[in-house]
Amino acid sequence: MSASTSACLLARLLASGKFWLKRARIECPDLGEGTPPPGADGVLLADVRIEGDRIRAVLPAGEAPCCAPGLCLDGGPVRPRGCCNAVGPGQPADLTMILPDGARLDMEKGRVVQPEPPRSRA
Repeated sequence: MSASTSACLLARLLASGKFWLKRARIECPDLGEGTPPPGADGVLLADVRIEGDRIRAVLPAGEAPCCAPGLCLDGGPVRPRGCCNAVGPGQPADLTMILPDGARLDMEKGRVVQPEPPRSRA
């Protein structure tokens, strides 16, 4: 899946305000309260539920409903961004993720943050 295809799919998911980030890789220090324990390697492979501007649930990978709308990150990392310091239920949906094709995508309050266009030199 190309970066533009992934971004387009995510944009459609965001329109509903309720979606899953499936098979997200979350490092142990980034885990918030209410999340399953990480594996022996300090990493949790998880399904992350976003509702509006918040993370509503973090479940072990594969436990999100199979037919629920979501974007499979296929083990791509999800990290908190900005003032947020954890990925867990109740935390703001201010996240940085790496899509399966290697593209970086930033979210703020559950919405994709568009990168600023380069400034022209006048």
